[in-house]
Amino acid sequence: MIEGPRLAALVASRVCHDMAEPMNALIQGLDMLKENDAAGKNADAIALMEHGVAKAWAKLEFFRFAFAGGGAAGGEGDARLDEAKATAEKLYGALKPAMEWKAPATALPRGALKVFMNALFIANECLPKGGVVVVDAAPDGDGGAEVRLTCTGQRAGVRPATLAALRGELPEDGYPGPVVQPLLTGILARQAGVEIAAQTGDGHVVLVLRSPHFKIV
Repeated sequence: MIEGPRLAALVASRVCHDMAEPMNALIQGLDMLKENDAAGKNADAIALMEHGVAKAWAKLEFFRFAFAGGGAAGGEGDARLDEAKATAEKLYGALKPAMEWKAPATALPRGALKVFMNALFIANECLPKGGVVVVDAAPDGDGGAEVRLTCTGQRAGVRPATLAALRGELPEDGYPGPVVQPLLTGILARQAGVEIAAQTGDGHVVLVLRSPHFKIV
């Protein structure tokens, strides 16, 4: 029997695969509209479509990486944190907050890349009014390392339901949309041996991912 997280990954992989074809068709159609609008009569409409398509494509690539294990997050073995950088930058190019990548070269289990990418999505939700997410990493003093996502901006905060979901606490009212992704993140983290903690302060939230399997190289 297929385990729940594995089944969820297979479903996500199928959804991402099925969505790729219509997304490519939209991109090609948009390119045709731009070529045939020499007079610029539809410039505003085309700009709006470009923004929507770019945002949808960035999220599709992110979901494939973070949920389905596509690309660098697929398979087993060792990986480097910066293998996720290009996908993360593309995602944050379509979101309200900006992202600053300051992390040194960091080795980690390949499965932990999915944990990191899911944490990046939670970091975005910590900044409903926008701001900046700084990605950094450092030794943890116990032989491993920690990756830190420092979220700074107006009304920065993390919902109690998100923290409970990360701990694996199931909501009494079922699985409302906002807790599904944190629940999955917590499951992936426990499978990969990654501890996730949240530190809150005035105008900022720090999400800390720590593991003895993380190494600064």
